[in-house]
Amino acid sequence: MKVFDQSIVLVTPVWNDSSRLSRFGRDLAQTLAEFDLPVGWIVADDGSSSEEKEKTRKVVEELRMSFPQIDGMYFEERTRKGGAIYRAWSACKHADWLAFVDADGAVDAVSTLKLIRCAIDSGKNGGCVGIRRNAVDAPVRRAPGRAITFYLFSALVRLMVGIPFQDTQCGAKVVPGAAFRQLHPKLMERGYIFDVELLLALHQFGSCIVESPVPWREMEGSKVSPFRDAWGMLAGLYRVRKRKKMGHYRNA
Repeated sequence: MKVFDQSIVLVTPVWNDSSRLSRFGRDLAQTLAEFDLPVGWIVADDGSSSEEKEKTRKVVEELRMSFPQIDGMYFEERTRKGGAIYRAWSACKHADWLAFVDADGAVDAVSTLKLIRCAIDSGKNGGCVGIRRNAVDAPVRRAPGRAITFYLFSALVRLMVGIPFQDTQCGAKVVPGAAFRQLHPKLMERGYIFDVELLLALHQFGSCIVESPVPWREMEGSKVSPFRDAWGMLAGLYRVRKRKKMGHYRNA
């Protein structure tokens, strides 16, 4: 069975980041191979340089030795993280669930499989998203400054957009495939706010999305700077709120 025809398709977006993919990918490939689930794995390269694309191709070939149901998609133009994920998901016409996990390994392989199982248990109109909530069984390791910005941003999302999710930005999510395919034309955001818009649209669509705490650790080399990117994120929240007020996400 082809990767794109699997019942569950997991996407890992990368951009000039083959070294991270290599480290996390080995663990994820072995974990996926150990579980008897109909999962296909797509590495979606979001317009990396030619040199980086070639490195990513080699990593994918190496990972295929452990987990054969992996393939790569290599886009010429960069559309940012949400764009890479959506383009890969859109190629999976029959998947019951669509998932993504970041390549940095902040959410580990075992937790990724836990979210997939959680989504399956929720039914074909259900999904599961990881949340970073510090607990004994789900420890969160991050710098104090990052923790403060996380709580501030989460409060701002609830205030401006009004969706009942504790954590919209955790880098691992599983959503119902049929709902995404119907909602996709309404999803406008591709940058850091794409998660917020996706969860809002799914919530208004009536999908049953549950949250599950996952262990999380801050990784070096993050491309997101809370201070540098703050204005862009605020502008994105404003756009999403405006569309919500106009009824953009209703009656998809």
